[in-house]
Amino acid sequence: MKKNIILWSMVLLTVLVVSCREESDVVHGYAFDDGLNFKEAEKSYAGKFKLLWKALDQNYAIWDYERDLGLDWDAVYDEYLPKYEALDSRDNVTDDELKTLLSQTLAPLHDGHLAAQMKNQNTGNFVTVVPSAQRVSQRDDYSISEDFTPELGAYFPTSQGGNGDIEVYAEAKTSFVDQLVAVYKTNGQGYRWAKTEAERIKNLPSPTDRDLFIMDGLNKFVKDFDLLISLLLNGSLTLSNGLQTYNQIALTYQYLQIPELYTVNPAFQESGITVKYAFFRNNVAYFYLSGFGLSPYMSDEYTAQIFPGADDHTKALIKQVRDVWQSWYNAVQMLHAAGQLRGVIIDVRNNPGGMLNDYQYVLGSLLPSGGFEPALTRFKRGLGRYDFSPLSPARFQTLKDTHDAITEPIVVLCNCRSVSMAEMTSLGCKTLPNGTLIGKTTHGGICGLHGDPSAYTLDYAGIVGVQETTPVFLYIPTMVLMSKEGQIFEGVGITPDITVDFDKSLFDLQGRDTQLERAMQFLNTGN
Repeated sequence: MKKNIILWSMVLLTVLVVSCREESDVVHGYAFDDGLNFKEAEKSYAGKFKLLWKALDQNYAIWDYERDLGLDWDAVYDEYLPKYEALDSRDNVTDDELKTLLSQTLAPLHDGHLAAQMKNQNTGNFVTVVPSAQRVSQRDDYSISEDFTPELGAYFPTSQGGNGDIEVYAEAKTSFVDQLVAVYKTNGQGYRWAKTEAERIKNLPSPTDRDLFIMDGLNKFVKDFDLLISLLLNGSLTLSNGLQTYNQIALTYQYLQIPELYTVNPAFQESGITVKYAFFRNNVAYFYLSGFGLSPYMSDEYTAQIFPGADDHTKALIKQVRDVWQSWYNAVQMLHAAGQLRGVIIDVRNNPGGMLNDYQYVLGSLLPSGGFEPALTRFKRGLGRYDFSPLSPARFQTLKDTHDAITEPIVVLCNCRSVSMAEMTSLGCKTLPNGTLIGKTTHGGICGLHGDPSAYTLDYAGIVGVQETTPVFLYIPTMVLMSKEGQIFEGVGITPDITVDFDKSLFDLQGRDTQLERAMQFLNTGN
């Protein structure tokens, strides 16, 4: 009898523990409701944890993958709820403490896009955790790839100080930072021009009143510009506020006609991009893009949406991006038609991803019209932990315009900071009979998320809460993308066909790019 009592006590305890997880079959409108769903979370760390745990339990799209890797999500609740409850008994919880606990809570989750934010009610600050970033930071190429941007100067024509490998080169840079830097050019433009011109007027033997008026304006511009740069560098100004300040300066001093000093369209803060095209002398066409944000430049429809009422300067920058892409695309098509194309290189290193629609302009411009299906996909389709849609082909758009499919070798360069759309491009390349992936293993975040929070109740996943507003905010992908063989890449990444380390010291000292050179070697020799 005593044995039965003990057994039933254990069963009852288990029921009580499970029931305190507050599982629900109700679809919570987390994206809209900052009242009921977030009420307990406003004042309690335990309440924040319960909301986070439940939202993930109902909406996370790869629970079967995590289960197969050994994760027990219920056990996470049992282990961590008491730790968050312990914080509620204190009034001196630091941001670092909360961030550390949140990091430990989410560390077992592998989705590469997942991000979580909690508000520390003690300090009023928000702490943010991206589990995949912590995981990737342990890789051997993480630190050496930080702030890396492919630079091809070492391969420019000999007249420009390079080794002559590149015969044609073009680039376009449209971000606010790049436009700010353009004013600092050393070739007599912008800021330096203003300083030189002010000094010239100062040294005139008999300056007129107008000369002195202009000199005074130029000196004030230099002072204001120096202050702006200083505030941006020390973090006193965000990029958003910096852009506003910069535009005020550009408007204030437009009467001075300073070269390169134009107001910057605010859309460039989010939609700025760098693209580069190089034609190598052995008939290789190279294309680099800093992020998948080509569509606002390539599609008149997108352009009108992103840059409404664009001024002449904005239009000129949009045209520059389109012209660089067109130069690369034309070279590929013309050389292919003439039977002279050695190969194509697409560089997505340090590319954080972006718009799915861009696929058609990059890898999709080398493939037949009608779409490309390199992978399988499924969606979260219910509140149950394992409620998923059936698997179906993931179809990516290819270029609709009449063009030849490229049969010559295609190389994609990648590294651990190649994420999302950059990984979709990497995966697509690996599935092609003429495709080769070169570099280092990608980030491991290839699942996608609908950008519209209103899609939440349709997809059973998506954005939970409002960033830096609600006590909990979650960015949860809505779908899983996997190989045709069923391999999920979250937290793992896509492994190159040819693994090549990036020699940072060689790049810093000589501008030489070991990964790019390995790609050239492969295209020249087949090995």
